[in-house]
Amino acid sequence: MKMKKYIYIAVNIFVLFILVSCDDELNQIPLSTGTIENFYSTPAEFIQARNATYAVAFHGSGTYGYANRILNLSETRSDNFYATTQASREWEGINNFSTGISSNSYIREAYTSNYNAIYKANQLLEKIAEKGDDIFINPLDKSTMIAEARFLRAFCYFDLVRWFGRVPLIDKTVTPQEALTYGRAPVTDVYDLIISDLLAAIADLPPTYDNANFGRVTTYGAKGLLAMVYMIRSSPTYDIDGATLGLNEWDKAYEQLNDIKTSNLFVFSPTYSPIFRTEGNANKENVLTIPYTQSTGNTVGGNFMVEVGYEPYFASLNLSQQGSLEGRPISTSFRAMFSASDQRAIFGIADTYNVTSGTYLGTHNYPVFKKYIDPSRYGTAGREDWGVDFMVMRYTDVLMLMAECTLHGGGGTQADVDDIVNDVRERAGLARDASNITLSQLFDERRKEFFSEGTRWFDLIRSGNVLTIMNAWKDLEDTSGDIGTIDKNMLLYPIPLQELLAAPGLYNQNIGYD
Repeated sequence: MKMKKYIYIAVNIFVLFILVSCDDELNQIPLSTGTIENFYSTPAEFIQARNATYAVAFHGSGTYGYANRILNLSETRSDNFYATTQASREWEGINNFSTGISSNSYIREAYTSNYNAIYKANQLLEKIAEKGDDIFINPLDKSTMIAEARFLRAFCYFDLVRWFGRVPLIDKTVTPQEALTYGRAPVTDVYDLIISDLLAAIADLPPTYDNANFGRVTTYGAKGLLAMVYMIRSSPTYDIDGATLGLNEWDKAYEQLNDIKTSNLFVFSPTYSPIFRTEGNANKENVLTIPYTQSTGNTVGGNFMVEVGYEPYFASLNLSQQGSLEGRPISTSFRAMFSASDQRAIFGIADTYNVTSGTYLGTHNYPVFKKYIDPSRYGTAGREDWGVDFMVMRYTDVLMLMAECTLHGGGGTQADVDDIVNDVRERAGLARDASNITLSQLFDERRKEFFSEGTRWFDLIRSGNVLTIMNAWKDLEDTSGDIGTIDKNMLLYPIPLQELLAAPGLYNQNIGYD
């Protein structure tokens, strides 16, 4: 049975032993002492607990998972969408830079799901330390499970620090009452734990897994995340107390990325569309992937592609309603970046005004994303049952991030940068005519390569020009005046209102929010 199937089985069983609250307060709720002792008694139960940690870290505590989250909080926040006027939806406040979104369900989910997963990782690490020598016959099984738990904890803390800046730093299981005494830690302290966890994980994770275990993190998935940590830490601070520290760690990031490249385990796909239609180990672009499987009766799939989809397009594929009645219009300036022959747009964007095929004509005259929409992987349990894997990091991303590090002096040459961009352009059906590529040009190419993959907001942050770019986009797109002020304070999201109310006075709200 594949990893992506049994993580769901594990979490459904494991929830019987765990009290989970996603709506009220910072969740560090422990098992009762008796339940803990009774449960962590066999290798299979430790595996079940590990899989439950994966499930919450990757798939979330409720309807949304990591993939949904970055499409809602990164892609929708960026200049790839102008999605402010269709209806009173949660994503509208994200896209229009509203200051009154501290109760927004997407923001609340990002906070709660990550802390739920951190709790599970902390508990798993404590139980391995307590019982592991007696439970695990093979020491490698123990060290690998520790590495996975530490990776997942780092993964969640990195997600938190990018959205919120300073957050409570909890590296052990605590009671709900104790959790409410943890204030927001300095970002540097959070990074200390993230980097320590990732370095330890890298040392003990395997380079690959067989098909049955696809979805578990490898040493190269952890190296990819560590590279991103170094790159965000190196980005301009914008004079806010956020995830960017202005450090010069581009060489450290380059080293991690180059290790991925020189492993020779990954391949730059010669054509674009198979990247999003090939699953598991067969897809050699997969570096760090969140897997989903469509069901044959029970909902075990995902629904992240619905976030940026559009109901008329799903209907044109004879699919049931997906809950995307309004859609999120692609911004005019973004759509205009593509030439008519660019295979990325041909494959990944459905244009409502292009009706030559006679199969798709939306009720609104705007293009929408369809990159991840594959009807052949639609399950039987409705709109939350797509068996489409989500790539957190793919090999093309590794190469283009290396180019970014090179342009910051982190390693490599200008010729390397030009070759990478030309490879990307050539695969898209464009001329191989890039030379002396600048950072600005590299980010433009990334924008066309990775749309609807959730990278754009973080690319803007790293560019150092997010405010200039977003305000120029606002002036061009926002003729109706729906978008609020875009200033440095909008580069973080607000601490969820539920957290402020759970322990009045413990947290200060991020500047700029109601």
